[in-house]
Amino acid sequence: MSAPAGTVALVQHALVNIRTSSNYSPNHTQYNIILNHTENPNNANDGTSGWSSSYVDQNQYIVLGGDVPKEIVAVATQGRGDFDQWITSYKIRWSLDNVSWFDYNGGQVINANNDRNSIVTFNLPTPLLCRSLSIHPVTWNGHISCRLEVYAQPLKQTYVQQGQVYTGDNGALNAGPDGAREIKVQVTFPKKFRTVPQVAITFDQLDISNAKNIRSGVQPQNITTSGFEARFYTWSDTRCYSLRADYIAVEEI
Repeated sequence: MSAPAGTVALVQHALVNIRTSSNYSPNHTQYNIILNHTENPNNANDGTSGWSSSYVDQNQYIVLGGDVPKEIVAVATQGRGDFDQWITSYKIRWSLDNVSWFDYNGGQVINANNDRNSIVTFNLPTPLLCRSLSIHPVTWNGHISCRLEVYAQPLKQTYVQQGQVYTGDNGALNAGPDGAREIKVQVTFPKKFRTVPQVAITFDQLDISNAKNIRSGVQPQNITTSGFEARFYTWSDTRCYSLRADYIAVEEI
């Protein structure tokens, strides 16, 4: 099985720090752990085709983590490319705060490889939100050695702008025929968004003479990357002199 489409390879793109429990030698470190890595046969100092532990027991592990939480969706493993050494099964542990650690799915043992170069991908049924993830070999062939990749959902961030909009002392809200009254105020964002944002708006101040009967509202409309219209509305029996509202505009990037 391959990794889900649209995911990000964290090891390939250097989006995680990698630490191992032990290294067989300076030529067998996590620097060789990326999928399909092969050593240069013409350079004896180039390392090996994969990571290999120094000790061969169930206390070995690989930690991949960082400061930013990620939604992990898949783990792919591969054997060592230049020897018949590979992990045949492993467990996953994870942490959201890099302090408290938990067994994935109650300590589930995940099947891995049975040769040097085939890639075996474990797709998590539900994305796992964590800052750090660790791989713990349970069984292996020959020696604890592997190449691997961890896939995550693309990181979503938000860009936020906020401000105020004011009707001014506008007679359209407190004069005129009975019934509904409204005014629209054009708002221009301080900086243009790349895509159309979500906008929320709420009253900050109401200047109203009849406190017993208040029917007023505000809503954003005609939202673009540059701004929006703030529609203030009321009723003729609510004596509105001015209204002021706070808005927040959020773009997901």
